[in-house]
Amino acid sequence: MKKLGLYVHIPFCERKCNYCDFYSVEKSDSIEKQYVDALIKEIKSYQSKAEGYIVDSIFIGGGTPSYLKHENIGLILDEIRNTFILTDDVEISLEANPNSITAGKVLSYKKYGINRMSVGIQSLDKNILKTIGRLHDSKEALDAIEIIKKAGIDNINADIMFNIPGQDTDSLNDTLEQVISSGVKHISFYSLKLEEGTPLYKMEAKKLIQMPDEDSERDMYYEGRELMEARGYIQYEISNFSKPNYECRHNIKYWTGGEYISFGPFAHSCFENKRYNNISDIKYYCENIKEPDKFRQLNEVLGKESKMFEYIMLRLRMNSGIIIEDFNREFEKDFMSIYKNQIKNLLEYQLIDINNGRLKLTKKGMDVSNYVFEQFLSD
Repeated sequence: MKKLGLYVHIPFCERKCNYCDFYSVEKSDSIEKQYVDALIKEIKSYQSKAEGYIVDSIFIGGGTPSYLKHENIGLILDEIRNTFILTDDVEISLEANPNSITAGKVLSYKKYGINRMSVGIQSLDKNILKTIGRLHDSKEALDAIEIIKKAGIDNINADIMFNIPGQDTDSLNDTLEQVISSGVKHISFYSLKLEEGTPLYKMEAKKLIQMPDEDSERDMYYEGRELMEARGYIQYEISNFSKPNYECRHNIKYWTGGEYISFGPFAHSCFENKRYNNISDIKYYCENIKEPDKFRQLNEVLGKESKMFEYIMLRLRMNSGIIIEDFNREFEKDFMSIYKNQIKNLLEYQLIDINNGRLKLTKKGMDVSNYVFEQFLSD
């Protein structure tokens, strides 16, 4: 049976953060019920297509999934089990904000089969948290990790952000040291990018805040990476670090071209050789749930050329890189021949490395990864 990943989008937040451009809305009890009912109907709609697939990863993201009533998380997972076959060791992740985590909720999550939690910490510096509009403080963040561990879920990710206005390497390293000491098994380490329309974008345009310069941003990345590696975290993707055997299975599915189905508004899928997404409108989504074609938009049917480029780009994000024989077998082409000019130039500038039949980004290459990816678009 083919492996399949599932993503469930929960578009509710108590308050939108100053940097966030993801689709989210305010929640009421009636909207929550209507939405969960719609989600369950969308999940059911895949019943006829579920044959021949087995689900090995489920990711419940948002928004703030932990802002939902815990029993509704249970209902969603019940319907997934009714519709799809799951592996015995399925990875089930749920995103949570520290201020919405309680012992009772986490015990319920564990009962529903959730075995991995991702906590949006971003920083433990009170001034930084205020700048980016987070609702928790450092104590709540560290307490949340302890609550999750005491409930018996030890596979915990912490989202940490750098390149924030007012942040420096000392502030970042202090956050990382405390998070590492808390015992999390995985750290997602992201550089803040200002997205048009967000409060931070508008503040920067009015010169109310100043982003760190490029050198400072790179220093934060280098020092953070070095600190995590020194503490036993393995960098397995440009922005992701984990203790051995705690890599995120669901995200690896994205980076290795696996198939996944996503549910809810704003959700993007790659299934049956097609990329498509649901529109970002919860009202329209709920009103038309019995006719998915009304809210589902086809982006592209994947052709061989686009598949090849995605294969290269996504695998180069990972430290494991591209196994050249695997590429040749997948596409019935000779990688070293068709990209000989690109490979020659990238090797000359020390942006890639080839060893034992495997091509990988160097650490220098990671700094300009988008440039490297673009080279494989040219003939």
